[in-house]
Amino acid sequence: MADYTRLTSEEVLGLIGDYDIGKLVSVSPMAGGQANSSFQIKTDQGSYILSVCDEKNYDEIDGLCRVLEYLETKSFSTSRLVRTSAGDRFIRLGDKPVYLKAFMPGEVVSSLTPPMMEQVGRAMADLHALPPLAVLPDHFPYGLEFFDELFDSGLKHGFIDWLKSRQDWLLSNLDPNAEKGFIHGDIFWDNLLFSRGRLAAVLDFEEACHYYKLYDIGMCIT
Repeated sequence: MADYTRLTSEEVLGLIGDYDIGKLVSVSPMAGGQANSSFQIKTDQGSYILSVCDEKNYDEIDGLCRVLEYLETKSFSTSRLVRTSAGDRFIRLGDKPVYLKAFMPGEVVSSLTPPMMEQVGRAMADLHALPPLAVLPDHFPYGLEFFDELFDSGLKHGFIDWLKSRQDWLLSNLDPNAEKGFIHGDIFWDNLLFSRGRLAAVLDFEEACHYYKLYDIGMCIT
Protein backbone atom coordinates (compact mmCIF):
# COMPACT_ATOMS: atom_id res chain seq x y z
CA MET A 1 0.00 0.00 0.00
CA ALA A 2 1.10 3.54 -0.62
CA ASP A 3 2.44 5.71 2.18
CA TYR A 4 0.09 8.58 1.46
CA THR A 5 1.41 12.13 1.49
CA ARG A 6 -0.21 14.84 3.59
CA LEU A 7 0.42 18.45 2.66
CA THR A 8 -0.35 21.72 4.37
CA SER A 9 -1.68 24.67 2.41
CA GLU A 10 1.75 26.26 2.72
CA GLU A 11 3.42 23.19 1.22
CA VAL A 12 0.93 23.15 -1.66
CA LEU A 13 1.60 26.84 -2.23
CA GLY A 14 5.30 26.08 -2.49
CA LEU A 15 4.69 23.33 -5.04
CA ILE A 16 2.38 25.30 -7.32
CA GLY A 17 4.88 28.14 -7.31
CA ASP A 18 6.45 26.30 -10.24
CA TYR A 19 3.26 26.80 -12.26
CA ASP A 20 1.71 29.84 -13.85
CA ILE A 21 -1.83 29.18 -12.59
CA GLY A 22 -2.55 32.30 -10.57
CA LYS A 23 -3.13 32.96 -6.89
CA LEU A 24 -4.11 30.07 -4.59
CA VAL A 25 -7.68 30.33 -3.28
CA SER A 26 -8.20 26.94 -1.63
CA VAL A 27 -6.82 23.41 -1.39
CA SER A 28 -8.60 20.25 -0.27
CA PRO A 29 -7.54 16.57 -0.17
CA MET A 30 -9.38 14.24 -2.56
CA ALA A 31 -10.67 10.80 -1.62
CA GLY A 32 -9.86 7.71 -3.67
CA GLY A 33 -6.75 6.66 -5.51
CA GLN A 34 -4.52 3.73 -4.60
CA ALA A 35 -1.12 5.04 -5.63
CA ASN A 36 -1.45 8.83 -5.40
CA SER A 37 -2.23 11.52 -2.87
CA SER A 38 -4.35 14.06 -4.75
CA PHE A 39 -5.49 17.56 -3.87
CA GLN A 40 -8.00 19.83 -5.56
CA ILE A 41 -6.45 23.24 -6.08
CA LYS A 42 -8.52 26.34 -6.76
CA THR A 43 -6.85 29.53 -7.91
CA ASP A 44 -8.11 32.79 -9.32
CA GLN A 45 -7.51 31.30 -12.79
CA GLY A 46 -9.23 27.93 -12.45
CA SER A 47 -9.33 24.53 -10.76
CA TYR A 48 -6.65 21.85 -10.84
CA ILE A 49 -5.69 18.46 -9.43
CA LEU A 50 -2.26 18.13 -7.84
CA SER A 51 -1.12 14.50 -7.55
CA VAL A 52 1.79 13.30 -5.43
CA CYS A 53 2.86 9.90 -6.73
CA ASP A 54 3.43 7.69 -3.71
CA GLU A 55 4.27 4.50 -5.60
CA LYS A 56 5.46 5.55 -9.08
CA ASN A 57 9.03 6.65 -9.84
CA TYR A 58 10.21 9.54 -12.02
CA ASP A 59 10.50 7.49 -15.21
CA GLU A 60 7.02 6.00 -14.76
CA ILE A 61 5.42 9.41 -14.20
CA ASP A 62 7.30 10.94 -17.11
CA GLY A 63 5.83 8.15 -19.23
CA LEU A 64 2.34 8.82 -17.86
CA CYS A 65 2.65 12.55 -18.57
CA ARG A 66 3.74 11.80 -22.14
CA VAL A 67 0.71 9.53 -22.53
CA LEU A 68 -1.65 12.29 -21.35
CA GLU A 69 -0.13 14.79 -23.75
CA TYR A 70 -0.32 12.27 -26.59
CA LEU A 71 -3.99 11.60 -25.88
CA GLU A 72 -4.68 15.32 -25.91
CA THR A 73 -3.18 15.60 -29.41
CA LYS A 74 -5.55 12.80 -30.45
CA SER A 75 -8.57 14.58 -28.89
CA PHE A 76 -9.18 11.63 -26.55
CA SER A 77 -11.15 12.75 -23.49
CA THR A 78 -8.98 12.34 -20.42
CA SER A 79 -7.07 14.47 -17.90
CA ARG A 80 -5.15 17.39 -19.37
CA LEU A 81 -1.60 17.82 -18.09
CA VAL A 82 -0.44 21.26 -17.01
CA ARG A 83 3.26 21.92 -17.54
CA THR A 84 5.35 24.09 -15.24
CA SER A 85 6.37 27.63 -16.13
CA ALA A 86 9.70 26.13 -17.22
CA GLY A 87 7.99 23.56 -19.45
CA ASP A 88 8.56 20.53 -17.23
CA ARG A 89 5.99 17.75 -17.16
CA PHE A 90 6.34 17.13 -13.42
CA ILE A 91 8.13 18.40 -10.35
CA ARG A 92 9.70 16.69 -7.36
CA LEU A 93 8.75 16.48 -3.70
CA GLY A 94 11.72 14.71 -2.15
CA ASP A 95 11.82 11.34 -3.90
CA LYS A 96 8.22 11.59 -5.11
CA PRO A 97 7.12 12.95 -8.50
CA VAL A 98 4.29 15.49 -8.52
CA TYR A 99 2.20 16.51 -11.51
CA LEU A 100 -0.68 18.89 -12.15
CA LYS A 101 -3.82 18.39 -14.24
CA ALA A 102 -6.71 20.65 -15.12
CA PHE A 103 -9.79 19.81 -13.04
CA MET A 104 -12.58 18.16 -15.05
CA PRO A 105 -16.15 18.63 -13.80
CA GLY A 106 -18.46 15.64 -13.74
CA GLU A 107 -19.44 12.71 -11.59
CA VAL A 108 -18.35 9.13 -11.03
CA VAL A 109 -21.29 6.72 -11.40
CA SER A 110 -21.13 3.28 -9.78
CA SER A 111 -24.07 1.78 -11.70
CA LEU A 112 -23.84 2.39 -15.42
CA THR A 113 -26.89 2.31 -17.66
CA PRO A 114 -26.75 0.46 -21.02
CA PRO A 115 -26.26 3.76 -22.93
CA MET A 116 -23.37 4.63 -20.60
CA MET A 117 -21.80 1.21 -21.18
CA GLU A 118 -22.07 1.72 -24.93
CA GLN A 119 -20.20 5.01 -24.62
CA VAL A 120 -17.45 3.31 -22.62
CA GLY A 121 -17.15 0.63 -25.30
CA ARG A 122 -16.81 3.25 -28.02
CA ALA A 123 -14.15 5.12 -26.03
CA MET A 124 -12.23 1.88 -25.54
CA ALA A 125 -12.42 1.15 -29.28
CA ASP A 126 -11.12 4.66 -30.03
CA LEU A 127 -8.23 4.11 -27.64
CA HIS A 128 -7.38 0.71 -29.11
CA ALA A 129 -7.25 2.27 -32.59
CA LEU A 130 -4.49 4.71 -31.60
CA PRO A 131 -0.88 3.85 -32.46
CA PRO A 132 0.87 2.89 -29.19
CA LEU A 133 3.52 5.25 -27.88
CA ALA A 134 7.09 3.98 -27.58
CA VAL A 135 7.06 4.82 -23.85
CA LEU A 136 4.24 2.35 -23.16
CA PRO A 137 5.35 -0.83 -21.34
CA ASP A 138 4.91 -4.06 -23.33
CA HIS A 139 3.40 -5.88 -20.35
CA PHE A 140 0.68 -5.40 -17.75
CA PRO A 141 1.62 -5.38 -14.04
CA TYR A 142 -0.92 -8.12 -13.24
CA GLY A 143 -0.54 -10.16 -16.43
CA LEU A 144 0.68 -13.72 -16.92
CA GLU A 145 4.25 -12.48 -17.06
CA PHE A 146 4.16 -11.82 -13.31
CA PHE A 147 2.43 -14.98 -12.09
CA ASP A 148 5.67 -16.79 -11.21
CA GLU A 149 6.93 -13.76 -9.29
CA LEU A 150 3.73 -13.81 -7.25
CA PHE A 151 3.94 -17.57 -6.67
CA ASP A 152 7.55 -17.23 -5.44
CA SER A 153 6.75 -14.32 -3.12
CA GLY A 154 5.82 -16.53 -0.17
CA LEU A 155 2.48 -14.78 0.26
CA LYS A 156 -0.38 -16.94 1.49
CA HIS A 157 -3.80 -16.20 0.07
CA GLY A 158 -6.66 -18.20 -1.40
CA PHE A 159 -6.56 -16.16 -4.59
CA ILE A 160 -2.94 -17.18 -5.20
CA ASP A 161 -3.89 -20.84 -4.82
CA TRP A 162 -6.78 -20.36 -7.24
CA LEU A 163 -4.48 -18.60 -9.71
CA LYS A 164 -2.02 -21.49 -9.60
CA SER A 165 -4.82 -23.93 -10.33
CA ARG A 166 -5.85 -21.92 -13.42
CA GLN A 167 -2.44 -21.08 -14.86
CA ASP A 168 -2.14 -24.11 -17.15
CA TRP A 169 -5.69 -23.57 -18.40
CA LEU A 170 -4.95 -19.94 -19.19
CA LEU A 171 -1.72 -20.76 -21.01
CA SER A 172 -3.43 -23.40 -23.14
CA ASN A 173 -6.45 -21.25 -24.01
CA LEU A 174 -4.97 -17.80 -24.60
CA ASP A 175 -3.65 -17.03 -28.06
CA PRO A 176 -0.16 -15.46 -27.77
CA ASN A 177 -0.72 -13.98 -31.24
CA ALA A 178 -3.88 -12.14 -30.21
CA GLU A 179 -3.97 -8.51 -31.30
CA LYS A 180 -2.17 -6.02 -29.11
CA GLY A 181 -2.56 -2.27 -28.93
CA PHE A 182 -2.85 0.79 -26.72
CA ILE A 183 -4.84 -0.32 -23.68
CA HIS A 184 -5.91 1.44 -20.49
CA GLY A 185 -5.80 -1.69 -18.33
CA ASP A 186 -7.97 -0.38 -15.51
CA ILE A 187 -11.31 0.73 -16.96
CA PHE A 188 -13.72 0.44 -14.04
CA TRP A 189 -16.59 2.70 -13.07
CA ASP A 190 -14.41 4.70 -10.67
CA ASN A 191 -12.09 5.69 -13.54
CA LEU A 192 -14.92 7.09 -15.64
CA LEU A 193 -16.31 10.60 -15.49
CA PHE A 194 -19.84 11.39 -16.68
CA SER A 195 -21.71 14.63 -17.18
CA ARG A 196 -25.50 14.42 -17.54
CA GLY A 197 -25.26 10.85 -18.73
CA ARG A 198 -22.53 11.53 -21.27
CA LEU A 199 -19.01 10.15 -20.90
CA ALA A 200 -16.81 13.15 -20.18
CA ALA A 201 -13.47 11.41 -19.66
CA VAL A 202 -11.62 8.17 -19.08
CA LEU A 203 -9.26 8.79 -16.16
CA ASP A 204 -6.15 7.30 -14.54
CA PHE A 205 -3.84 6.01 -17.26
CA GLU A 206 -1.20 4.86 -14.75
CA GLU A 207 -1.42 1.25 -15.97
CA ALA A 208 -1.64 2.00 -19.70
CA CYS A 209 0.49 -0.29 -21.83
CA HIS A 210 0.96 -1.94 -25.23
CA TYR A 211 -0.74 -5.23 -24.49
CA TYR A 212 -3.58 -7.52 -25.53
CA LYS A 213 -6.73 -5.58 -26.41
CA LEU A 214 -8.77 -8.51 -25.14
CA TYR A 215 -7.25 -7.96 -21.70
CA ASP A 216 -8.66 -4.44 -21.62
CA ILE A 217 -12.11 -5.73 -22.55
CA GLY A 218 -11.94 -8.50 -19.93
CA MET A 219 -10.88 -6.11 -17.17
CA CYS A 220 -13.71 -3.75 -18.04
CA ILE A 221 -16.31 -6.54 -18.03
CA THR A 222 -15.28 -7.70 -14.56
